[in-house]
Amino acid sequence: MNRQETEHYRQLLLKALNGIGNTMGMMKSNREAEQDRYASGELSNYDNHPADLGTELYLLQMNNALKVHEENIMSDIKEALERIDRGVYGICVHCGKEISPERLEVRPYAKMCLRCQEAVESSNLRQGKDRPVEELVIDAPFGRKYLNKQEDDEHEGMDQLRDLMKYGSSDSPQDLGGYHDYKEYYTNETDKQGITDDIDQISNEEYKRQLPD
Repeated sequence: MNRQETEHYRQLLLKALNGIGNTMGMMKSNREAEQDRYASGELSNYDNHPADLGTELYLLQMNNALKVHEENIMSDIKEALERIDRGVYGICVHCGKEISPERLEVRPYAKMCLRCQEAVESSNLRQGKDRPVEELVIDAPFGRKYLNKQEDDEHEGMDQLRDLMKYGSSDSPQDLGGYHDYKEYYTNETDKQGITDDIDQISNEEYKRQLPD
């Protein structure tokens, strides 16, 4: 890569860095990622609707995620500028080959060539690295399903939940329309687990008894 091309990409990086700086400055002045911006200002949330609090929490988390995203891109741009100063800009950090000019034109802070980038992303997807880090400390059946590696499609997490619900749950008859008391709910509901149609309840023996001799 000659000096003219290097200077061209340097200007692209500086322009992108300036744009991100302006965006983060606006976010800071508008306090979009600050928690107290979405606070109700009341001593108690008892009389507030949960949906309103959920909306405020969602907006806070969304803006925090956008802020972190911009910070990550800014870090990549600064790292790309350092690579220009070291004379290694445009070289894939994974395979050592040159990154295509078309890719650098669109993403001047790219560290890897397109092939290596796709390989890394595909590997992360197979290993589940795209999942939230919080799931690493959540045990089954609430976290990652421990039956996935066994390729067991006959008995899944929902089947386990239904088996446990036969012994009771926090649902009351008023939460599930059509039932008048607990006895009616558990008598009918536990017998219909895994059944999508009434005809599914007919067993082979019952069907055979209906056949003529």
